[in-house]
Amino acid sequence: MPSSNRRWIWAGRVVFGLIVVALAVYLASVGIDEADKRASGIAAVLALVTLGAPYLLPRPGGVPAIRVEDSGDATATRGGEADSGVRLAAGSGAAHVTRSGNASADGPGSIANTGVRHGAQR
Repeated sequence: MPSSNRRWIWAGRVVFGLIVVALAVYLASVGIDEADKRASGIAAVLALVTLGAPYLLPRPGGVPAIRVEDSGDATATRGGEADSGVRLAAGSGAAHVTRSGNASADGPGSIANTGVRHGAQR
């Protein structure tokens, strides 16, 4: 075992020992009954925090959803594309469109989109 790992192990042992000594001093100074009451209150608060944490903390990882709002109008002519929503590559994640503008396509091969278009390949 490298010497740096031994140092960390001994440092952990020393910290643990200090915590045990501090707990013993605390229990001796406030008494077992008072310490029991405080521990019950702290445990109740921690239990509520633990139950609420999944709803209060952001979800880990993942790509946030793309949001489009009030995008305006778009027009496609002569085989072009008009997107007043959002165009995503296949499997690239989630998107949400609200109050998109009008999209119109004029001419052969033109494409108009006002919402979410997945797998948009020509």
